[in-house]
Amino acid sequence: VEQTGSWFGKRLAEMARRNDRIRTVRGIGFMWGVDVAGVASQVVHRAFDAGLLVCSAGDYTVRLLPPLVATRDELSAGLAILEDAF
Repeated sequence: VEQTGSWFGKRLAEMARRNDRIRTVRGIGFMWGVDVAGVASQVVHRAFDAGLLVCSAGDYTVRLLPPLVATRDELSAGLAILEDAF
């Protein structure tokens, strides 16, 4: 989890650099929060419609809590969906 969580955080940081709708990314391991420049619930609904289950933590934070057994391939697929949802 430590190694894959670090890898996951780096991918999220890369996504934030590419996307101006992401204000900041914070977290550790498999627990991450992505602060968005809009309303988080809209991102949550678009991700859900595309097959990804995420939740919000307040008005502007999308909370990511993938299962600890998720592989990098599965996480990559989820990140692709999430990026489209932004």
